[in-house]
Amino acid sequence: FSYTFSDGTGRAGSVPLTRLTQNVTCATSGAPPTNADFGFSGNWYDQATAGQGLVIELNPASRVLFLTWYTYAPGGQASGAAGQRWFTAQSDGYATGARTVPVTIYQTTGGLFNQPTTPKPQSVAVGTGTVTFTSCTAVSFAYNFTGGGFAGRAGTQALVRVGPTPPGCGP
Repeated sequence: FSYTFSDGTGRAGSVPLTRLTQNVTCATSGAPPTNADFGFSGNWYDQATAGQGLVIELNPASRVLFLTWYTYAPGGQASGAAGQRWFTAQSDGYATGARTVPVTIYQTTGGLFNQPTTPKPQSVAVGTGTVTFTSCTAVSFAYNFTGGGFAGRAGTQALVRVGPTPPGCGP
């Protein structure tokens, strides 16, 4: 991944990327295969809380759900960019065809933008959640924070897909 920022900071560079989970739909020739589970992967958001949402990969080849949750700290609006928060969550495996998947929520701290750090960033489990795919265009995410700066916060978000429904998405 190569990047150049146009915000006057002069930040530019590249980041070597490695796939986290097995490939589901890549094909060297012909049309890529479709998969009902993988069709739920994508970008999701709550229309009432624009600027926040989830990026979900439901990967039947690896039997894992992985998500990133971009949101804000409580009172984050007053903090500008320092109020932004990213969490990740993953399942401990899931059964093919499952439409309700429990996850552990992690918060990672201690990193710097595109730079190695010593000590390395630390990921700590800070809660649990449940992702429920109600259709190919709607998902709910229930969360319960048990640690970190969000400890004691719990709720459910009703999310809709960003963009079109991919071919092969199944009930």
